Amino acid sequence: MDDAQRLAIEAACQRLVLEFAKYNDDWDHESLAALFAEDCEFARPLDPDHPYFGRDKVHAIFRDRKPRLTRHVMTNILITAVSADEARGNSYVTMLSSPHVDAWPREAEGIFVGAFDDVFVRTAEGWKFKSRRGTVALHQGGQVPVIPPASDEERGVRS
Repeated sequence: MDDAQRLAIEAACQRLVLEFAKYNDDWDHESLAALFAEDCEFARPLDPDHPYFGRDKVHAIFRDRKPRLTRHVMTNILITAVSADEARGNSYVTMLSSPHVDAWPREAEGIFVGAFDDVFVRTAEGWKFKSRRGTVALHQGGQVPVIPPASDEERGVRS
């Protein structure tokens, strides 16, 4: 892989990180799910011990949640091309949210700072998330939401 190929891979994967934040904040669940490979794994930052498996399960997480306003600010995005078909990355996420979707301006419930560890793969559809594992390291203000673990079926766990 030459420098031009490496840079193109890194740019494509960085764009996925930014699109994830944008589509998540815009409630564009179809576009968000399309960022993932069909056989992906995704662990939410507030529930990293219960990953979801498969694009359809990732789509359901976002489609079925209660409405809330969120803003995800992605920083420190570092992507490393491993090969012509795989890359790895890490990025920081700062998230603010509010359940008040109709009020303006809204007061955020708290600030959450975490990270995503990503594995990207080249597919027939282009670069996709193969694995996206989130964690929360810090929070200020508000309560940390308690997310009840989803069932194995809801998460796409195969027995």
